[in-house]
Amino acid sequence: MLSKALSHFPQFRFRDGEKRLWNPILKKTFVNLPEERVRLKLIDFLTMESGISDSRISFESPVKLVGDKSKSRTDIICYDNDFKPLLLVECKAPDIKLDEKAAIQVARYNQKVGAPFVLVSNGTLDFWFKIEDEQVISQEKIPKPFKPMNEIQRPLTYWEERAFVGQKLKPEAKVFATNTCTALFGDPHQPVKFLSFEGFPSEFALGHYYRIFGVRENVKMGISIAANSFGRTRLNVVLNEAGANTAFFTTSLDLIAEQEKKNTEIHSSKGRSEIDLTDETGFDLNKNIVNVIPEFHRLLLKHS
Repeated sequence: MLSKALSHFPQFRFRDGEKRLWNPILKKTFVNLPEERVRLKLIDFLTMESGISDSRISFESPVKLVGDKSKSRTDIICYDNDFKPLLLVECKAPDIKLDEKAAIQVARYNQKVGAPFVLVSNGTLDFWFKIEDEQVISQEKIPKPFKPMNEIQRPLTYWEERAFVGQKLKPEAKVFATNTCTALFGDPHQPVKFLSFEGFPSEFALGHYYRIFGVRENVKMGISIAANSFGRTRLNVVLNEAGANTAFFTTSLDLIAEQEKKNTEIHSSKGRSEIDLTDETGFDLNKNIVNVIPEFHRLLLKHS
């Protein structure tokens, strides 16, 4: 089934200018790695939707398996009210195919853990299993103890904690930011990818989650709203043609709110240029982001 991780996003914190993942249960940061993002997204599902208490979740519990020279570690274990193992979760990066090998690995772990439920996920697909009379039974639906019981609330603070919106964003732009995050990332059935960019200033906040829009055959656009380490908020739009990123622009929402003219940088094979996004596309903070995508596309084609 489609992963419940698709409807969640991990929290981030900036440490010495570096964007790091924040584990809200362990209260510590981790390197921003794909598998770790999946794990934290699933933690959000279990705590925010399934109602599992933070105090009943453990990470990286050591497991000594027969034939292993060193101890292996589990990704997530959830415990019941008597603190007996209830669910064992094995997380993989989104580009890892879930196959028999992954299932065998988590089954070996569970021989030591003894949880009656098992979840294997790569953040795109979830495979649930029930262990009964030493039989591993595939589940077509989320097992009852983990069925969603709470509706997700996504106020501005939700997007701030996940580094979509900077805490220093001008008040005039906060409604736009909240509405844009909801429009781009509130629907788990829409294509969203975490894109990494090397070699560009961290001020641009390019490395983040992007909603992917198909413009025409072999042409896509990725749109993101992201915070940088200075607490500012950027609107980033990337043009991808035939699988290659050919141009992007990065806009300061703070400068848009202040009505500064040079609020946007465009980068392409033609070089770098500064523009006023409002003059070029008619964009303003009262617009629905989806409605201005054609104008964004024309702008990037013009400069690429």
